[in-house]
Amino acid sequence: MVSTSYTLTEFLGRSSIPWPALAFAFAVPVARWILDATIFQAVGAPLVLPNTKKTDKPVAEDDLQTLKKFKESFFKLTVYLTFTIWAISVSYKEKFLTDTKYYWLGCTKLPCDFFVSQGLYLLYCAEMGYYMQGIPSLIFWEHRRKDFWEQIAHHVVTLFLIVYSYSVNFMKVGCAVFLVHDVNDIFMEAAKMARYAGKQTLCTVLFVTFMLTWFASRIYYLPAYIIRSCLTEPITVSFCIALLLDCLSPGCTQPDTLTPECKEHDASL
Repeated sequence: MVSTSYTLTEFLGRSSIPWPALAFAFAVPVARWILDATIFQAVGAPLVLPNTKKTDKPVAEDDLQTLKKFKESFFKLTVYLTFTIWAISVSYKEKFLTDTKYYWLGCTKLPCDFFVSQGLYLLYCAEMGYYMQGIPSLIFWEHRRKDFWEQIAHHVVTLFLIVYSYSVNFMKVGCAVFLVHDVNDIFMEAAKMARYAGKQTLCTVLFVTFMLTWFASRIYYLPAYIIRSCLTEPITVSFCIALLLDCLSPGCTQPDTLTPECKEHDASL
């Protein structure tokens, strides 16, 4: 069963950018600044910086940059872990989590006119807001890395895909895409933190875990299930809609010939 729900017109409104996404875009940097100055600093400094109490020498600039990168990875790990738990919590009772045809069942037109839960809607707003603030954060806040322009391009494309899928109400399949990407980024950022802290054995274990989850989620599950569904199952749903509409017209004599998939779609309308 779906919890508190919104129709398309209720949550889409007049704009492609919902106001909660804008709120998240402003709130994330504030929360990051607070965490950066408190928890991330308190955890990172003893792990990354040399023991300066035994010497009067100032901390080297390279060590300060390593601490900055440690705190950046700590922030991203926190975000990806939060998004992963959030996505699981709003989808674990939903049929689309285990059966990809439920990404589309109930969609009779574009934008899709089926219901979405309040939790899924807010998750989408949070992800959208995160990538909205992520672009200026890359430019003005984070350590400038060699792949800076690639990261900018990644954020721009990701934000476009989130906004587009929101505007056409592809949020069920979008939730699945969030999951397969966010879950292994947790281990990637954790491995970076271990490396910056000089914990090489832990770094290796976390990186191997990242690779295993990366192959399982992005190399296998994403194309075999999500992309396959996007390429094939909407066509089946469209055929079912046409067949059902035909059977609603006068003179339809074979409603019992519907396939099981079409009957499920009929029940979801």
